[in-house]
Amino acid sequence: MAEEEPPLYKDVPENSGAPPPTYQSDVAAEEARPVMSGTEPPPSYDSLFGKIKEARTEHGNSFGFFKALLAILGAAIGGIVCVACVAALMAFPIAQLVIGLQNQDQCTINNKIPLFLIVSGACGCAAAVLQIMDQICCSDTDSSGERRSKCPCLGFILHLLNLFCFAWFICGNVWVYKIHKTVDYDDPASEEYCGKLVYLFAFWSITAVYVALGATCVIGCGCVCLMACLG
Repeated sequence: MAEEEPPLYKDVPENSGAPPPTYQSDVAAEEARPVMSGTEPPPSYDSLFGKIKEARTEHGNSFGFFKALLAILGAAIGGIVCVACVAALMAFPIAQLVIGLQNQDQCTINNKIPLFLIVSGACGCAAAVLQIMDQICCSDTDSSGERRSKCPCLGFILHLLNLFCFAWFICGNVWVYKIHKTVDYDDPASEEYCGKLVYLFAFWSITAVYVALGATCVIGCGCVCLMACLG
C-alpha cells in the first residue's frame, strides 16, 4: 500500500485563503520566547545518580572522579548517619572511663595505666560530643555543596583536643607495652601486679588503633590501585 503524501498548506481547511507564515514572523516568535538570563544558575543535578554522572563526565576514570565520588556519597549519607556513628563509638571511651575509674588502685607495677584509660575515655567522650555539636548545630554547606563550619572556635578546640589525645596515646604506648612481658595478674601483693582486666583493656585499646590504621592503609592502597587500573 503506497503512503499518502501530506496535504499542502493551502489544502488544510483552517489555512484556506491565508498565506503561509513568513520568515520574519518566525523570527519574531522566537525572540518573544522567554529565555534564561545569564545570571540564573543552570538546572542542578538533584539526584545522586545525576551528581555521579556529572562527576564522571568532568573527571573521567581518574583519581579525581574517585575523590569526587567519595565527596558525593559522604554528602548523600548526611550528618545524621555521622552523628549515629559517633554516638555508637562513644561506647568505647565510656568503657575506658568506667574500667579505669573502677581499677584505679589495681595496677601496682604502673599506676599510670588506669589513669591512661580514665583520661583517654574522658577525651574520647568530649571529642564525640563536640563532633556531634559541630554536625548538628554548626554545619552548613556553601553554593558548591561543600561542608563548612559556622563555629570555627569549636573546630579549633577539636584540633587541640585531638593533638592532646595523640600525645597521650604515645604516653600510653610507653606505659603499657613496656611492662608487657613482666606484668603479674595473679599476686596483688607483688610489685609487678596489675589487674588483668585493666591491663588487657589498655593493651588492646592501643593495639586496636594500629590494627585500624593498618586496615585503612590496605583499603586505601587497594582503592588507589583499582582507580589506576580503571584509568
